[in-house]
Amino acid sequence: MENRTIRWGILSTAEIATKVVAGMHDARNAEVAAVASRSLEKAEAWAAAHEVPRAYGSYDELLADDSIDAVYIPLPSALRNEWIKKAARAGKHVYAEKPFADGIEEAIQVCQEQGVQFMDGTMWVHSTRTHEMEQRIAAGDIGAVQRVTAAFSFKYPDKAWYEGGNGRTDKTREPMGCFGDQGWYPIGAILWSYNYALPERVQMTFVSKNSVDTIVHCGGTLWFSDGRMATFDSGCELPHRSQFEAVGETGLIRVDDHVAGQGRSGDFSAYEGAYTGSGHYFLGDVMGKDVEVKVEPCDHVVKLVEAYSGIVQSGEVDPQWPDRSLACHTVMAALFESAETGGGMVEL
Repeated sequence: MENRTIRWGILSTAEIATKVVAGMHDARNAEVAAVASRSLEKAEAWAAAHEVPRAYGSYDELLADDSIDAVYIPLPSALRNEWIKKAARAGKHVYAEKPFADGIEEAIQVCQEQGVQFMDGTMWVHSTRTHEMEQRIAAGDIGAVQRVTAAFSFKYPDKAWYEGGNGRTDKTREPMGCFGDQGWYPIGAILWSYNYALPERVQMTFVSKNSVDTIVHCGGTLWFSDGRMATFDSGCELPHRSQFEAVGETGLIRVDDHVAGQGRSGDFSAYEGAYTGSGHYFLGDVMGKDVEVKVEPCDHVVKLVEAYSGIVQSGEVDPQWPDRSLACHTVMAALFESAETGGGMVEL
């Protein structure tokens, strides 16, 4: 497609789409062409509010629009696989939200068979900061990574929310509960730190559930080859933390505003709309001295959309992105199995 602007369609008016559409408008190589909902009235209202030129009253109608190159799919986990496959068979490149439900392997395989790019909605890996940290690890600036700790937590707003009033706390909507929604980030940071090598075994070492039998907080351990390890926790029972630390043989990298890049400011607008951040990280040496490293701040969504649109423009799919998605899903599925079987060890 050379350098032609990539035209995007959005399947669903889910809350996260409000943040993503803002980034799509700001991306230099993308334009938002249409949005679809199960209700035409809702789609039209959303389109008007977010400067989207066309609205459709069904997802199938949008997929039939030959002018659209790629689709963003923020549908619930239980519905997403079906629409990933339908979009791929309609010739659309697919950017899908996470976490994933069982069967994502087949959905990604359909994308591969149809020659379309698949990428999940892990925004932070596309940031300027992440690229610089990747270069440092690859160059051996902290030595080979040996330990990783990661966390993503926030305190539930009220009891009704906690007891199933939110998609994260209701396993009929998100089977893995808060682990699915929030655990994706620390697990992703761990795998990123180890260049997406899979652990040999995992164990969910603690699980907290609400009255509707949904995971609301949890934590665990991952064992990798050659004695390498990682630990994490995630959920809605503790104060807000969004952080990870990768410790190498001669130094470490630490991030204290992992997911949205808003810093330790208490400003949650980074999760809700356009936001420029991720302007620093910490580099520690073997003696325990930390230096704050400044990098160019960016909007994670803009960086993801530009990277994705660039792949589509190139005409060549990039297999690293579905491979990363499957690695994260595989580890999370194993940890969830551990959680559901009393915290037993699960081998991969």
